[in-house]
Amino acid sequence: MQWYVYVITISAPLVLTWVALELLGRPVRALVGIRRNVREQMLVVGNLSLPRPREMAVSSRDIREHDQAMRNMREAQRILRDLGCQLLAFGENERAICIAMELFGLNIISAGRGLINLSEAYLRPEIDRAGLRNEVQRTLRITGAAAPASRRPQLDSLTEFQTESMDLRGTVSST
Repeated sequence: MQWYVYVITISAPLVLTWVALELLGRPVRALVGIRRNVREQMLVVGNLSLPRPREMAVSSRDIREHDQAMRNMREAQRILRDLGCQLLAFGENERAICIAMELFGLNIISAGRGLINLSEAYLRPEIDRAGLRNEVQRTLRITGAAAPASRRPQLDSLTEFQTESMDLRGTVSST
């Protein structure tokens, strides 16, 4: 055979593999980034509670605290709604990746809807926010919601590897 047939035979699978990884890798990395943002925000806004009614504020300090708490609640609403919209947009644009991620237990569309529902429930005390939060965590397989937000999130069940250390002191070289 000619030499160029060998070059094409060797380079074609490499190029096809690179293209496949590039086409699948970018959306998966984007999804993991959105999921990481959701996890971090769930940790941050999970501790927010509804402020006392404005009528209960009697001093100017109480009024300022109430106004600051309301700003925090609105910001949490905006962040959760934005992340929910990102998940829904990802689910509509990358349908094949979403179907593949459902094999790992991630339901992107359901998580996006859950985040939007959770954002709408933040200013309503009659809606069970804990149930909505648990639903989002279940659909995105977010575990360890009690970890502090200042640390980098730990690897979760999707990227968990078991490692064992090797003891090389007992090995003898043959030289």
